[in-house]
Amino acid sequence: MPQVRIITDSVAGIPGDLVEKYGIKVIPAAMIRYNGTSYVEGVTLSISEAYQLIKKDPDGFGTSALSPGYILDEYRGVAAETQSILHIALSSALSAGYQAATLAAEMLTKESPQVEMRVMDSKTVAGAQGLIVLQAARAAAQGKGLDEVAQVAEQARQETTGIMMLDTLRYVYRSGRMSKLSSRMASMLSIRPINRMTDKGTLEFVDRVRSRESGYKRVIEIIKEEAPLQPLQFMVMHAAAPEMASRFCYLLQQNFDCGGVLISEYSPVMGYGAGPGALFVGFRPRSSEQRETT
Repeated sequence: MPQVRIITDSVAGIPGDLVEKYGIKVIPAAMIRYNGTSYVEGVTLSISEAYQLIKKDPDGFGTSALSPGYILDEYRGVAAETQSILHIALSSALSAGYQAATLAAEMLTKESPQVEMRVMDSKTVAGAQGLIVLQAARAAAQGKGLDEVAQVAEQARQETTGIMMLDTLRYVYRSGRMSKLSSRMASMLSIRPINRMTDKGTLEFVDRVRSRESGYKRVIEIIKEEAPLQPLQFMVMHAAAPEMASRFCYLLQQNFDCGGVLISEYSPVMGYGAGPGALFVGFRPRSSEQRETT
């Protein structure tokens, strides 16, 4: 077990085999609520079950932030195994999770001052967040100390970009950016927006397309504009759309020197607003040893 343990949330979508390989602790990004019942993602409700509920009754599906006390209990479990912890959280601009984690870290420091505890705002989500987490985990596996691991994570954050394409606008009213009627009308017109993560950890609109294939093509064009240097490392996440993810990954491999692409499921904590069929691709420069695929 590395001397520095990495913690992240479920939105990062780290595949199970890599969670085990690097000893990464994954905590829920939020509690899931459905028609008055609360669930813990990945514990009392699987990802596939969550998307079934979203499709069945999107208005009955919601999330609530974890309390600092819940996160503190997770920290205590990890602190029993190590004295150096780095928690890489999803963007603070999109979730209250970072603030709750910061409060929990302060509580842990007071009760266990021997534990070095840091919380990092990844300023991104999904596959981009996942790539940052994995880069930090590799550094920890090499025996680096907390300062070095945190520095590696920060460098990865600066080098990593994320792009998201929605397959439908039917669910986007959940974000508050569009009325329910407008989102359904846009969905009927098959409008698929493409957004990218900003340096501030927010999503900004880039373009819109009318078909999946044209969307794949446009995302690839954007990646070439954003990251002209190769080879690249990719992590593709999908919202209950494995066939779409497979098709897009094939196109990535046809267009880039990537040596394999990580594929994972998009957390319903974020996917309930993006809607089934959403794709998110994180990408960053890849060194020669980074050839993990799933």
